[in-house]
Amino acid sequence: MIFLIALLAPTSPTSLAPPASPPRPGATAADPAGAPPPLPPPPSAAEAARLVSGEVLLASRPVAAPLALAEEVGRGIIDAPPERVFAAVVDFAHYQEWVPFVKRSDAAPQGDGSVVSFQSLALPFPLGRRYYKIQARSGVSGQGAGRVWRAWWHYLPGTGNVADHHGWWVLAPYGEGRTLGTCLLYTDPGRGMPAWAVHRGTAETMPFVFSGLRQQVRRSRYDHPDVH
Repeated sequence: MIFLIALLAPTSPTSLAPPASPPRPGATAADPAGAPPPLPPPPSAAEAARLVSGEVLLASRPVAAPLALAEEVGRGIIDAPPERVFAAVVDFAHYQEWVPFVKRSDAAPQGDGSVVSFQSLALPFPLGRRYYKIQARSGVSGQGAGRVWRAWWHYLPGTGNVADHHGWWVLAPYGEGRTLGTCLLYTDPGRGMPAWAVHRGTAETMPFVFSGLRQQVRRSRYDHPDVH
């Protein structure tokens, strides 16, 4: 999906407690997309109040790696049912319409049910153009109010000019006609980019990801999502 770096002035993002989950297993030769993400814990009462007001809550999760990079997590409410939001999230061919900095994206369905997506991004100086392919999977589990929609992906090594990238979305019902979305993003751009710049850029961009998705779900192509 998305390598989101914006070298902007420092801000004070709203924070939340990182989802208490085990480290995400990496991609393997058998399944380059990696394992499905865990279900994040429900928001606390204080977090719920901020979510209802429209805030996007942010957190960081350290990653065991040679560089001091982190997975950035965002959480927010989208005023659309999960089926509709899910249809937009798994529509990789149209990511250039709403994901910050993405200028080109496509989607090639694979025989094993996954999707390979090439994405090209135009990032601020000094990063410039970045491009890569990801392998993505998606799924729906549970019943009724306990139903959960997931999409997750991982960089395909050797297909671009980043060192690593992975991410996921987890969507759950949050009242009538609304969705609680949690998004995780991790990117190692390589080439000596400072960890603080990667962290700050992704964290600052995350609210714009949610803003774009909130607009994207209004498109008529998602009026009848083909998801169950």
